[in-house]
Amino acid sequence: MHHQPGRVTRFLGAVALLAAWLLIPSLPAHADDVSVPGPYQAGRTSVRVTRPDGTQFDSWLYYPATARGDNTPYNGSGAPYPGVSFGHGYLTDPNYYRSTLEHLATWGYFVMATRSALDLFPSHSRYAQDLSSTLTYLEQQNANPSSWLYNQVAVAQGFGLSGHSMGGGASILAAANDPRVAALANLAAAETNPSATAAMANVRAPARLIAGSRDTIVPYTTTQAMYLNGRPPRQFALLDGGWHCGFLDSYLIGCDAGPMPRSQQLQLTRQLLTEFFNLYLKDQQPLWRQVWGPERNSLPQTTLTSDPGVGLAPANVSGVAFLGGVITYTLTLTNAGPLTTALTPLAEDNAWPVSFSPPQTAALAPGQAAAVVVQVSPPPAAGATTETALVSARREADGGTRNYGFVTTQAVPLALNAQATPAGLALSWTVATAACAYEVHRDTAAYSPPTPATRLTTVAGSSYLDSTSGLGNPSLNHFYLVRAVCGAAAVTSNRVGEFDFGLTPGGS
Repeated sequence: MHHQPGRVTRFLGAVALLAAWLLIPSLPAHADDVSVPGPYQAGRTSVRVTRPDGTQFDSWLYYPATARGDNTPYNGSGAPYPGVSFGHGYLTDPNYYRSTLEHLATWGYFVMATRSALDLFPSHSRYAQDLSSTLTYLEQQNANPSSWLYNQVAVAQGFGLSGHSMGGGASILAAANDPRVAALANLAAAETNPSATAAMANVRAPARLIAGSRDTIVPYTTTQAMYLNGRPPRQFALLDGGWHCGFLDSYLIGCDAGPMPRSQQLQLTRQLLTEFFNLYLKDQQPLWRQVWGPERNSLPQTTLTSDPGVGLAPANVSGVAFLGGVITYTLTLTNAGPLTTALTPLAEDNAWPVSFSPPQTAALAPGQAAAVVVQVSPPPAAGATTETALVSARREADGGTRNYGFVTTQAVPLALNAQATPAGLALSWTVATAACAYEVHRDTAAYSPPTPATRLTTVAGSSYLDSTSGLGNPSLNHFYLVRAVCGAAAVTSNRVGEFDFGLTPGGS
């Protein structure tokens, strides 16, 4: 059975421990700050989940609502919403995580928090199966025309798994055996039986494992070992001063303590969970920068170790191009992950046009690499003569994981100078890149365009001596320009001229 939002139900448990927290008003939502509540209110209802063997267990279902509280009206204005399953810690009532689970609901998630495995000697395997069964519940309700969840769950996006302590370890066991899981992000994951550390080697979904440096119940090294045994894409987020029960809303008998304030630890936790799930379950591409990009270490007291499974080399490359010209760079993209996938190069933070060839690699087997040519095109005139583009390679197997580097281009004008010498007229010009050939053009008309008829020669260097210019002949003037041909683009220099004047003596 399940309770449809709007009906009144009763719950007897550790609600008193959360009474003070429930009196705190909701913070205003900020679109760019996922550490604060999102655009929805958070509702909650109790549902009954059926296991594959026919037995049942109860679970809380958190959902986007029009008002906060139990069985409040559902807000489907942004549906379908992704689903996330959360596993509680050993002998820890799911209510201790209510603020975090409600936070996810405010950002447009259905969050299942199983109330099974609360016995003294729980089966970790069965617990992991229960986490997957809650996802099956969402699938079944989404397909049931008589359910209020009909067509409301984003099942095609895949599901998320999370949990704390024993529930974190169980979430790894579930992710290793459930191909529907598209993202795994848990808190202070504890070792289980069977081993969650060993199971990490079979997790194919992107994983973010979060731990506290001052955890005395599950030392952070336990979670770190799981990260090290996992496969990319994977991350290990260490909260400096974080503690095991800092992930709970209130004190629990037998808990530890740490120097990081509980409020700060919960805020960091909500940010780390929400941005990760938003990237992989909602395809919010701008968040890649916070998850994998330059801003990934911007959270205070948080150290993020990352292994995206995507190689991009060189990570920093620079060159000089002509204003109005082009310059090309070659990057090597490598699939360093466990799955065959294409890689897509992308650019941002660039005012100058950037293009890639090919725009996406072929499907690359694990360990396989491909070359991608990056072309940068400075404008004919630029306010800034140097620009740096943030270039990334996106893993199409999940559509969210990236590695990144920087391409810096300096743009200079093609400046031509002339100097008369005894041997002729010496021309010299700036050289931006060795990839250009330089056509020297001469004409007797001042502003004629360069044509094959005006081309004297083509050189690879930065100078040319015109010994046939007719220096000293007042009746013959010459005008010069240099045309740099750089691949498919060409840039024309300024024009210079050679003039001779005859002086006639005057009479008295």
